Amino acid sequence: MAVSIIPFKMPDPMEIPDHIADGLRQMPADEAVKKGAELLLDIDAAETIIYERVDEEGDLQMRAVVTRNGRGEELGEQLRQQEFYGKPLTEEGNSLAGAAFACKSSLLIMGQAVAGEEPLLPTGLAQHLLGGSGDGNVGFMYVLTLAGADDHPLGALTLLRPQATGPLNHEQPNITEGLRRVLCGILEG
Repeated sequence: MAVSIIPFKMPDPMEIPDHIADGLRQMPADEAVKKGAELLLDIDAAETIIYERVDEEGDLQMRAVVTRNGRGEELGEQLRQQEFYGKPLTEEGNSLAGAAFACKSSLLIMGQAVAGEEPLLPTGLAQHLLGGSGDGNVGFMYVLTLAGADDHPLGALTLLRPQATGPLNHEQPNITEGLRRVLCGILEG
C-alpha cells in the first residue's frame, strides 16, 4: 500500500490523573508539552515524538523532538531545515501540522514509500523514517493537532511508530487523547 494520509478522529479521552495534569500545568508550556511527550513514550505510544508550535506571529516552529534512542537532537536538526519552519502555518503548505489543521482533523499516515514517487512526507522526515533510502515502510504516524477552545492552531504532536510495533492499541489512543486535551489547555493558558 502506498503512503496514505488519512484524517481520523481520536477516541474518547481517558482521564489523566490529577497529580500528573497538575504537575504539567505548573511547568512552562513548552516544557509541559515535552514532558507530556516523554509520558507518551513511557506508555509505548511512540518511539519518537515531534513537537511543533505556532508562535505569536503565527509561524510554525520546531520546539522539540523526544526519542527513546537519544537521537532527538539529530532528527530535530534535520527537520528544522525544512522550508516550512519559520513561516506562517497556512492551509497550503508542506508541513504535516499544516495539513492536519487544513483538514480540521488529526491525521494517520502509513504505508510504503516507493523510490521515484512524489513523497507525501517532508524530506527530512522521510529520510529519517526510511534510513536515507527512497523506499520502505514509513510505519504509523499520528499527527495530533493542538488547538485552542476556538480551534485556533497552537501546534501539533507527531507520534512516530515503526511498522513492527503496529498502530496505537489498547488504551494508548484514549490516554493520548486525554493528554492531548490537557496540553491544549496548557498551551492556550
